[in-house]
Amino acid sequence: MKQTLHKSATTNRSLWRHRDLRLVMPARALSYVGDALALFALMLRIHDQGSGTAGMAVLLAAFSLPPVLLMGVVGQVSDRFDSRRVLLASTSVELLACAGLALVDGLAATVALVVLLQLGQAVSNPTWGALLPRIVGDEDMGRVSALQQGLLAATGVVGATAGGLLVGTWGVSAALWVDAASFTGLLLAAALVRTRRGGRHAVAEPALAERAERARVRALDVLRLMRRDRLLWVTFVWMMPFVVVLEGVNVAEVFLVRDALHASATAFGLVQAVFGVGAVLGAWFAGRAATDAARVRVLLLGFAGTALGVGAAGLAPSVVVVAGVFAMVGVANAAANAATGPLYAVRPPERDRGKVLAALAGVSRAGSVVAMGLGALGGSVLGPRGTFVLGGALAVGVMVAMAVQLRGVDRAAPVHEAATVDVPPTTGVSAVPDVGLAV
Repeated sequence: MKQTLHKSATTNRSLWRHRDLRLVMPARALSYVGDALALFALMLRIHDQGSGTAGMAVLLAAFSLPPVLLMGVVGQVSDRFDSRRVLLASTSVELLACAGLALVDGLAATVALVVLLQLGQAVSNPTWGALLPRIVGDEDMGRVSALQQGLLAATGVVGATAGGLLVGTWGVSAALWVDAASFTGLLLAAALVRTRRGGRHAVAEPALAERAERARVRALDVLRLMRRDRLLWVTFVWMMPFVVVLEGVNVAEVFLVRDALHASATAFGLVQAVFGVGAVLGAWFAGRAATDAARVRVLLLGFAGTALGVGAAGLAPSVVVVAGVFAMVGVANAAANAATGPLYAVRPPERDRGKVLAALAGVSRAGSVVAMGLGALGGSVLGPRGTFVLGGALAVGVMVAMAVQLRGVDRAAPVHEAATVDVPPTTGVSAVPDVGLAV
């Protein structure tokens, strides 16, 4: 029987040998901290203004909707145009929006600037995601995805903690100015990264017949790009209901800890912290999966562990048990996310990776929007415990359905048509001779 996880030759080589990764990862880590600060501060702003749950729902919708509505457009932008120019433009928009949020405090202005901020992120996120395989090569994307997931978990905890300190000491605007500073660092990284894609750095044009086929696909629906890969399509289709279930129980999380278990605000913060620690461990574990087949197994195990943990949290007798369960959920959820990342980053043809990543982000955000309403409804009808138990049961059903559909699906990495890439000698990817194609 094959091992689920194994070390490849590349796991013995440091990721930090890639010059551009040494620029991108620290800058993005600081940006993740800034994002957590901004969300924390803006939620407190809406709460303190007395806008109520309606105002909070509008704020969260402003964070979620732009990537959903523009996923086809931003995918085209990230694949078609020079990545450096796209990143400089989109990050500049994010910086200006964040500075504006620090200067104004009305609900309407806040929501408008959040939409502008998310428009920039809707473009920059798939552009960064599609650029990473060019920087490190497809064979290292598993470890890079795990590193990103671990950073996201760790910086989320740091950002929420620092947000409480900043807002409590200097006010909401201070946290937002720190977020703006993080975008300044990301803007500098975008200017200094040598590796590029899109524009004149794109792969060579395919034959006319294939080019015509691509035009028809774009005209119909960017999601059709994934139908060509059965493994991607099955995981993509079942991702939406799973996201809806998990995001839905998030709405009831604070009520489970504070009301059902009568725990303090400090205890709620500790529950969040142990989830983050578990997520770092789960991301490290998923990074050891070196093949697509191994990543699919990690994905299914992660989904199963997350679903069972959510159901168990609803039955937990004490906050200590909830903390232990949430640590397990953090491990499982982060492992699933880290295993999913390289599948979507390297399995599609190099020229279409931005579109696929934009579609994935759009569907995930759409699931979040639906989940907010369902979670609020479930919490009011079933209470926090019932919401978690039902959510866990539904998530198990989704995981089983995905596993059944994945039986017999070819999990080998696809081989795409060879093409040349215009890569200047100073791109810092000399260790990857066939950039983005040897998948």
